Amino acid sequence: MSVPLFYEPGLPENTHGFQLTEASAHHCVQVLRKVVGDTIELTDGKGNACIATLLSVNKKQTIVTTQSFRKSPAPTTRLTLCTSLLKNSQRLEWLLEKVTEMGITEIQPILCERTEHTRFRRDRMEGILIAAMIQSKQHFLPALHDPIRLTQLLALPSAAHQWIAHCAPGNQQPLSEYKAFGFCRILIGPEGDFSDTEISLAMENKYLPVSLGNTRLRTETAGMVATALILNQSPKI
Repeated sequence: MSVPLFYEPGLPENTHGFQLTEASAHHCVQVLRKVVGDTIELTDGKGNACIATLLSVNKKQTIVTTQSFRKSPAPTTRLTLCTSLLKNSQRLEWLLEKVTEMGITEIQPILCERTEHTRFRRDRMEGILIAAMIQSKQHFLPALHDPIRLTQLLALPSAAHQWIAHCAPGNQQPLSEYKAFGFCRILIGPEGDFSDTEISLAMENKYLPVSLGNTRLRTETAGMVATALILNQSPKI
């Protein structure tokens, strides 16, 4: 049986006794029914992890003893998915879950000319990212940024590789033809796609126009496909 993984943002290094957060303790004891002597794994979402043994279990606090600290190597491709907020927030939540499972580095919600809804529940979104990281047994939690206007994003320093995926007529190259390495950024538009003005402005800021295939994709599908194409093409350690 695999050892269950728990998220502990305050995980210290080289310590023997550590108290689990309330959320981890509840899931560990009340949901998984772990008892004294059982083994679990902890990560701080920054690449650090350790094996721990339950030392004391009760309703108020759960204490573990930690050992076998290790640090996972940082990914060679650090991808930021810049995607519009969606009218149906559940579709966006689905996208965030899936790209976290794939190993996305950062998520930057954007507000475009055709973005229909601007609500953004950070606490819920962060919970989805944490759950997806744990489920996929990873030690890096994606950074989740607050929404910004597309024009603000385009004013940021350029990435090593940056693309805009859109469906307007043009000479988009297939994203699958590019090899990604280092800091990368991909722009995914809202329902209705980016406007012609936004596409032109992105290209003026050195974003390469790309296609994701021969069919028109929903925003959340496009985000997942783009993430898979970029990360699968990146060099492996």
